Amino acid sequence: MARLLSIGAGHVGLPLSLKFWSVGHHVDLVDIDAAKIDALSAGRMPFLEEGCAGVLSDAAHDPRFQPMTYADIRFAEAVAAADYIVMTLGTPLGGDYTFRFDQYFDVLVRIVPLLSRGVTLVVRSTVAPLFTRNVVTARIAAERDWIPGTDFFPTFCPERLMQGSALQDIDDLPEIIGADDEESARRAEALFLSLGDHKRCLRLTTVEAELGKLFLNTYRYTLFGLANEFALTAEQYGADIFNILTAANEAYPRGGIPRPGPSRGPCLGKDTAALAFSTPGGLIAHAALKTNENLVLHAATDLRAALGTFAHKRVAVLGLAFKADTDDVRDNLTHPLVNLLEREGATTVVYDPLVPGYDDSAVLASCDAIVLMTAHSVFRSWREEELLWLCARPRDEVFVFDLWNIWPWADRIFGKGTDDHYEDPGHGGERLAHARGDSAASV
Repeated sequence: MARLLSIGAGHVGLPLSLKFWSVGHHVDLVDIDAAKIDALSAGRMPFLEEGCAGVLSDAAHDPRFQPMTYADIRFAEAVAAADYIVMTLGTPLGGDYTFRFDQYFDVLVRIVPLLSRGVTLVVRSTVAPLFTRNVVTARIAAERDWIPGTDFFPTFCPERLMQGSALQDIDDLPEIIGADDEESARRAEALFLSLGDHKRCLRLTTVEAELGKLFLNTYRYTLFGLANEFALTAEQYGADIFNILTAANEAYPRGGIPRPGPSRGPCLGKDTAALAFSTPGGLIAHAALKTNENLVLHAATDLRAALGTFAHKRVAVLGLAFKADTDDVRDNLTHPLVNLLEREGATTVVYDPLVPGYDDSAVLASCDAIVLMTAHSVFRSWREEELLWLCARPRDEVFVFDLWNIWPWADRIFGKGTDDHYEDPGHGGERLAHARGDSAASV
């Protein structure tokens, strides 16, 4: 078995590290967050991820699993001893919608002088096209006077995991191996094939693999944008998008239109934006971004129509995590909605039972409106009377807006229009809100 240095103990790096440990590899896991490393050393998961807690509780007592920070005296030895270095660092977008590689630049400064000849590097984060070849490979080659494919072996192997099912996805999904020479590809394949006989690997060049990751997330985000566009159109005609999708997708092999709802998260929106602003065209990606992110404007419009004004109104938003049944709050659409409502005078509170610091349901008391932004299982199980009990108000004093169609008793469900509020768009009429007969104001 090999010795791995896994850099980054986040939602991608930690499950993968635990998986490699579970099949017998020695894993040195490094992260800049000392509190997270302390938790891992004690066998405590820093976030929710199905199946990881049990694996970590065993790994924490095994000398083959060594969490550490960069300041740890073991770090230099871990770099020098590594057969493989797997990097799962954050690559956020800047204000100009281009990737920021500060974390990678910092790590390269730390590790390049310490690398041993023969090491295989696996870049696993979402990156800009040519980053692996022109930054990681070129920098190591120049600073160490090494030949890629002979002295060191750089690869790009993108993650394609979904929060909440990372361990299962590692088992089930084939690995894309991006490499620019045969030996680098062979070594990366050997690492991932060690996870089990069931694993499959698909070879591409590094730039093809980088583009493949961006294309896949942009494609998915565009589908969600199209579903939201369909929902808005259905409302305009007084139709029910969910009835339409059920019939359109039923037993139709070329169907599969997803359900509408708030969509973003740390990968889909970011990768779509990066691709949209770095290509000569990008029109479809731009449209998907606008449709998905403007959903908060649509929600605010209908809320304003129902409440009359946001001044002196208390609005509770249910869900801070970007995805149901996780505690991952990165790049959610709740924050933009809250900012918009508060800008117009509303008092807002956020309740999410899975996110520490936002898990007190007492904040729902005396709310004038409830907006469901994340379809957690616990919210799906709520009955109308439970919500009213938490709000401590009569039913006719609480407006409930469901953006996921999980509460049939909600006052407003995104994507469900009514004949009473249909106005023919062909005659230039404004779309009317479907909220207690009030007309929608523009945002």
